[in-house]
Amino acid sequence: MDVRGKVLTAIKWTATARFLGQLVAWAITIYVIRILTPGDYGLMAMAVFVNNFLYLVNTLGLEAVLIQKKDLAEDEIRRIFGVVIVMNLSFALLLFFTAPVLADFFGEQSLVDIVRVLALQFVFLVFESLPQSKLEREINFKKRSIVDLVTIIIGSMTTLFLALQGFGVWSLVYGHLVTVAARMIGLNIIAPCLHWPIFSLRGMRSLFSFGGFVTVDKGLWFCFAESDKFIGGKLLGKDLLGYYSVANHLASLPINKIAGLINSVAFPAFSRLQSEPERINTYLSKGFKLMSIVAFPVFFGIACTSHELIAIFLGQKWMDAAVPLLVLGLVMPLRLLSTIFPPVLWGMGRPEVSATNYLIAAVVMPIAFVIGAQFGVVGLALSWFVAYPMVFFVQLRRMLNVVGLPLIAVLRAISSAALASSAMFLAVMWMKDLVLGESGEVLHLIQLIVFGAAVYLLVLVSMDRHVIRNTLEMVRH
Repeated sequence: MDVRGKVLTAIKWTATARFLGQLVAWAITIYVIRILTPGDYGLMAMAVFVNNFLYLVNTLGLEAVLIQKKDLAEDEIRRIFGVVIVMNLSFALLLFFTAPVLADFFGEQSLVDIVRVLALQFVFLVFESLPQSKLEREINFKKRSIVDLVTIIIGSMTTLFLALQGFGVWSLVYGHLVTVAARMIGLNIIAPCLHWPIFSLRGMRSLFSFGGFVTVDKGLWFCFAESDKFIGGKLLGKDLLGYYSVANHLASLPINKIAGLINSVAFPAFSRLQSEPERINTYLSKGFKLMSIVAFPVFFGIACTSHELIAIFLGQKWMDAAVPLLVLGLVMPLRLLSTIFPPVLWGMGRPEVSATNYLIAAVVMPIAFVIGAQFGVVGLALSWFVAYPMVFFVQLRRMLNVVGLPLIAVLRAISSAALASSAMFLAVMWMKDLVLGESGEVLHLIQLIVFGAAVYLLVLVSMDRHVIRNTLEMVRH
């Protein structure tokens, strides 16, 4: 099967599994949020900050080497596994002993035990990298998609059960650990990759050169994308951070799942096409258009119905999350589109450009977060709305310079969906007081969704009458 066929098959299986899994996960997540308190989610956001950063760099970028390099020897794989073991166990110990420092920083002593328990995930991650990289290198996602589906269900059900039993924030902690453990076990069942580790760095200089840029890339991404919670936790406290964290979580749910799909499929695909720039530009243009047609209406729709969504699904105690959800929803389409940048640049062997992109964001965004947090939860959300569009277009231009695709081609690809979604947003905000029912009622929300969808499709088709046919053709071809 050629690259295109493998990519389409991978997308089909991955998208299907993640869609089914998210139907379950979103329903359970919403129910769990209703049970827990803003303080619980604020504590969890504080606890996983360092944990999540270490997770991104736990292989020093060598998992990307396993995917991108075509001629790795057995000894090189064994040495990579040795590095993975040392790094993950070191991170587990680091978290265990530095947990009191993190607790003192946030002024929440209950974080000590939470951080130490979460450190166990790095023991499980030792055995995840090799089988996962093997599947991604081969663009073989059928069985992995089943594992992802089962993992999501097991982790979500565990969290729900514990929340119902009154475990509070610990239901989130144990649910997270069960998810990581279940995924590790599943990957090793479907793609056993048994290698005896070699604890030596001899001959790995070139591997670390590529992996180092990938590691820096991920670390800088984290500094810009997650520092809002770190800064918010310090300046706002656990309760206000809880409102922001839940709003950001709800707004980011589609991004987190779609981004994982894009990265796992696009990186190996572009790696194989790195010597065919014309095909890369063709696929990239189509990718931007497809993502825009879905992303803009979904996120703008979440934004313009944020108050109704919060009132119906989470309840009145979470209404302080409604305005942040509205603001974050408006900037999320650009964040989703930007997820294609790293796999394209990594696949073309230019991780240093991606790393520099994130360096720019890692400088600009934390400054914006510090300023925004002075104005509370809404100010923290507005930091994204004001600062990120500028960062996005700088990153986009730098990525396009590498692949040779004109900026105007990308603007054409995304403009119709962006303008149609903007018209939908304004129309729904104007229509709220005119449709039947009260804000917070299911009937009211359904009417707004139907009205918004109709406006979006009408404006989209009026701007590009062949858009639906062209979209279907892109999906088929």
